[in-house]
Amino acid sequence: MQWVCDLLRTELLSGDWAETPLPAEDALIRKYGVSRGIIRDVLAILAEQGLVERVRGAGTFALTPSALQHGIEVSRDLAQDVNAEGTRVAIRTTYASLHPAPAFIAERLELGTGAEVVILESVTSLDGYPLSIRSAFLPADPFAVLLRGPATSLNRSPYELIADVIHEPVGDTELQIGCSMADPISAASLQVDVGFALLDTSRVVRALDGRPLEYSVSHARSDRLLFATVMRGPAERSVAS
Repeated sequence: MQWVCDLLRTELLSGDWAETPLPAEDALIRKYGVSRGIIRDVLAILAEQGLVERVRGAGTFALTPSALQHGIEVSRDLAQDVNAEGTRVAIRTTYASLHPAPAFIAERLELGTGAEVVILESVTSLDGYPLSIRSAFLPADPFAVLLRGPATSLNRSPYELIADVIHEPVGDTELQIGCSMADPISAASLQVDVGFALLDTSRVVRALDGRPLEYSVSHARSDRLLFATVMRGPAERSVAS
């Protein structure tokens, strides 16, 4: 049953039935070649997860919009990818302040004792609905200038903010991806229930010369965002070298 559940969930997130009801039970039985009991169990699981709604006499309907697929092979932000073809993603900075660097952040940003950081908290929305929240930490030298500009200048891609301040493109991004359950703070920001599954990332953005420029942590709705990349085979890497 697991493979049926995984496949149907993936098709839902791909937007296959965004505008129309899911196929009837008999059609799903033929589609996947499994029993009626398995189909009903899978639909019940997806309903419990908030992905579909079963309406007696009308059918089964997708409750989630298709998930965005964001490539992670280049140092770019989701807003830069999506908004290249139309403004669907908006970033709103909700908190901006100068603060002594906590030890954990100072280590990641390779800062000395007593150094300060700029802390930015933001909410990213997709088509007007909250998609993710981010806490970002940047060295006060040179990013304190961000706190002296108009507030609207902060409501854009972090990569754009960084590049504008250092006057050059960013370098590599070290990215870690995990998951967590929404706590009361993140649940309120993302309009989900406490315990909802979140897609988490932490990253270090570096300059072209390798200097760390930002450390950030984000939490995204797992039903609206997918990360994608291409994993190269050993043979291809050896040819390239």
